[in-house]
Amino acid sequence: MIVLGFGLAAAGCLALLVWGYSMIVSGERVAESAVVATPKTAKKNDVFILNAIADVVGRPFTGLAMELLAPWRAGIRKRIDAAGRPGGMTVESYARTTAGYVVIFATVALLMAAMSQYTLGLLCLLGALQNEGLLRGRMNARQNDIQRSLPDFLDVLAVTVSAGLSFRVALTRVSDSMPGALADEFLIALRQMELGTPRREAFEDLRNRNSSEALASFVTALLQAEELGAPLQTALMDISADMRRESAQWAKRKAQRTTPQITAVTTALTLPAVMLLVLGGMFFGSGADLGGFFGN
Repeated sequence: MIVLGFGLAAAGCLALLVWGYSMIVSGERVAESAVVATPKTAKKNDVFILNAIADVVGRPFTGLAMELLAPWRAGIRKRIDAAGRPGGMTVESYARTTAGYVVIFATVALLMAAMSQYTLGLLCLLGALQNEGLLRGRMNARQNDIQRSLPDFLDVLAVTVSAGLSFRVALTRVSDSMPGALADEFLIALRQMELGTPRREAFEDLRNRNSSEALASFVTALLQAEELGAPLQTALMDISADMRRESAQWAKRKAQRTTPQITAVTTALTLPAVMLLVLGGMFFGSGADLGGFFGN
């Protein structure tokens, strides 16, 4: 019964790991952290219970985790920004939660190894990557949302600018009327400009903290139009049309990448059943006697 209990616990840990992974498949500038509004408190349903446990368990090891993650701190901060700082996440809280996951899953792995369940122990160690899997899943979901909403956002922005409003006022109004991940990013850039950051540098920060190809193309085209002195209204219309075409191409590429994944999952689920069916048919068709196999 004890072995069965630990086996079920290991299976649960592995299921949590798979679930987390699937959420995946200086200068004079004003720092973003200085202008981001206080993050909203996450709803209880949005808080993963194991994250809360890992946060408490990893608290004594925060300093050690920060030192070990120092070489990758810039990359972690960029992924946190791209994910929208879920739950007010910082590099420190990321390190604390990751340390908690390492302690939890390493303890389970040691228990499995003490019971000679080495394979299950190795699988449990993979659970230490749970926090990174959750972060990457949220980051990918947020960037996909930005990619999808950018063409409509730019259409409304172009119409608002053509109505006679200045670019900054129009951007503020459109961001307020179309809330979402993209609007949050533009509001951050607007706050940076309000605090004295040049518009070019604020938009470059916007491009650097996101991995959306469409958003990067928009910022590049907007800055080029500003350098060349092109009329803002005409530039926004042209950029909006280009973003619409790029969005369609992105959707096609995403669909093409999804097809092999669906095929792989379908094959993995159906192949064992098909093999059992074929082997069972061959066995019963051979007329072999099962009595000798069972000792009767």
